[in-house]
Amino acid sequence: MDEPTESGARCGVFLRAFHAAVASCAVPPTAQEFVRAFPGLAPTHHEALYELHRDVLTAWAKRSREEFETICEEEEIAQRLNAIDAMCARAGMGDLDVASNAARVAYGGKTPDEVARNTRAAAKKMEAAALREIADGLEASARAKIGELETKRAAVRSAANGLKSSESGGEKIFEASMQWSARAPQALRS
Repeated sequence: MDEPTESGARCGVFLRAFHAAVASCAVPPTAQEFVRAFPGLAPTHHEALYELHRDVLTAWAKRSREEFETICEEEEIAQRLNAIDAMCARAGMGDLDVASNAARVAYGGKTPDEVARNTRAAAKKMEAAALREIADGLEASARAKIGELETKRAAVRSAANGLKSSESGGEKIFEASMQWSARAPQALRS
């Protein structure tokens, strides 16, 4: 799977990046670098171990490429990346140049410090707006409670004013007891 026949730009970039990474990891050091890395090793073992090290790196690179190809085939990576390419082309976003996209999309011509400051300022504005909303809700709730308490206070005042004279208070109690005694008997509930 070095290059699929009909691959889009993303698929090609993906494959080249993987193969370049494996190739850079599979490059064995020179014999002199290998000897310097193991100074306490007997010189008679250096050549055999160096050859073994090169063989291991070569086998690892081959196995990594094979495993990568298998995973790409099983997961249909090329088809998925090609589908992403097609969607991006339809949306007019076919440019894969990360640096230009980052400058155009992420920063909009601003330095990273400016972007960070603007992001923090926007977050603080959103937080302040959310806190204002909460405060407004609490204030409205408090106004409603105050209104209820004012209504209750007025009812208590009128009841207190009605009971100021013992005569009028006694008459009200007498009327209430007469109404209660004249009521129809009700069946007991169990």
